[in-house]
Amino acid sequence: MNKTLILVLCLFFEIYAEENVEFLDYAASWQVSDESLAEFVRISHMNGNSSGINPHAKCLKDLEKQSAQIIAEKIGTIQQEQIHFTSGATAANNIAILGVAYKNPKCHLIASKIEHKSVLNVFKYLEKIGYEVTYLDVDKSGKINLEQLKRSIHKNTKLISIQMFNSEIGVLQDIEEIGKIAKSHNVIFHCDAAQSFCKYDINVERMNIDLLTISGHKIGTPKGIGALYIRNDEALQPIMFGSGDKFFPGTKSTALIKAFATAVQSYKVDMDRILSKYAAFVAEISKIPGIFINSSPSHVISLSIEGVLLRDLLDCLPQYSFSAGCSCLGQDKSNVIAAIDPQNQLPTCTIRISFSNSISQEKLLRFANKLRTTIEQLRKEKKIGKGCESDITEEKQQDLNHSLEKIKQLVEVAGRKKV
Repeated sequence: MNKTLILVLCLFFEIYAEENVEFLDYAASWQVSDESLAEFVRISHMNGNSSGINPHAKCLKDLEKQSAQIIAEKIGTIQQEQIHFTSGATAANNIAILGVAYKNPKCHLIASKIEHKSVLNVFKYLEKIGYEVTYLDVDKSGKINLEQLKRSIHKNTKLISIQMFNSEIGVLQDIEEIGKIAKSHNVIFHCDAAQSFCKYDINVERMNIDLLTISGHKIGTPKGIGALYIRNDEALQPIMFGSGDKFFPGTKSTALIKAFATAVQSYKVDMDRILSKYAAFVAEISKIPGIFINSSPSHVISLSIEGVLLRDLLDCLPQYSFSAGCSCLGQDKSNVIAAIDPQNQLPTCTIRISFSNSISQEKLLRFANKLRTTIEQLRKEKKIGKGCESDITEEKQQDLNHSLEKIKQLVEVAGRKKV
């Protein structure tokens, strides 16, 4: 397939998605703001490398310091040197957890069972090489038990890592209380705030947070930038080496850093409106039986749906972009749903809808109505099975073969033209 054809197809699908598919997956990534994008483009045209010592380098370095100061003040500190820019939240989480672990060989670590995979997978790795890890249980809403946390701390405990806001079920942990517990036991407290930064109040001093992970693309910055707040540099062993930043060395993207700070300044979220939309959606979708609401009121809505298959539901709603998790669809089983449903009582079909200020209540209700009619239709057709995949009918298989034949012919024609 030649490059021109590829570009045309990409442009077609881009236009189709923007004009015909409603985006309801804001927990995955927020829409890039005009202000942030404008700063990214402006700074990208500037010459230099902030690691240098010439006038151009100094100008870029000053922009990075100004940006760090903006972010520092947003989280309740005045020391911009405590802000270390990374490529995103995953890098920040790895630097924080591995940094503390390597500083304290074979120590004891604590996390909840509903942490992000960029936290849980690090702990699983550390377990394999001799570290002890305690995974805290959560209740049906996703809240950890503070008494269990206290009981889990012992002499060799060096780190507690708890996410502030969960992206799958929207639960908000009591970070201030967790911080008090950590401080009273002289344990380092890491908080993954990628989903909550700028949406909820964060004050690292009041909350006794020692390490804080934040992300840019969750608040309207182009993807590829995050940061890690580090209260005390000496508490961590660097896991990467090079020039520049002690914990995330290498050439910095000043354009992304400035875009990040701009997004912080321009980002607005009306939580009262968000909660009103959540309530209206839940009221509408709760009109039919067999719908389980897993989420707490926020911009995230998690639904487990009885009597339908996830694959069928996705196939019937191509005009909407929302999130779904299922091992049969090429993804790992959700550790979050497993943690709030240890007895496996919830239906296997679970979806997540997440929205922003820009999504009107009317659009959400239209989706709720469409989702309801789709569920009713699928149940009526009895497309129910034991797994995630429904049986493919002979007619569907013929359509699929016909489509594949067309694609094959298209590729062959493009290949002959290239020759």
